[in-house]
Amino acid sequence: MKLDSAPGERLILASASPRRSELLTQMGVSFRVEAADIDETVAAGEEALDYVRRMAASKGAEVAGRFPAHTPVLAADTIVLVDGQVLGKPRDYDHA
Repeated sequence: MKLDSAPGERLILASASPRRSELLTQMGVSFRVEAADIDETVAAGEEALDYVRRMAASKGAEVAGRFPAHTPVLAADTIVLVDGQVLGKPRDYDHA
């Protein structure tokens, strides 16, 4: 099944994730990548589910603010949770 935006519209993927791009490409979706520029720090005492919801919403809002109101924006977030602690993105290969 091929999914398309309305004429003249193109989905904006608010993520630089190669996997998300791969999935949309496999689905036949025409899209443009626009990574969000937000602070991804976990707030003190923030639960994992609250954090991931906040990140997805913040990424979507930040990227959507760059485009006309009718532009479709897809935002998501993925976390790694170990022993109840959200692990942030690694700084580099060795940190990972």
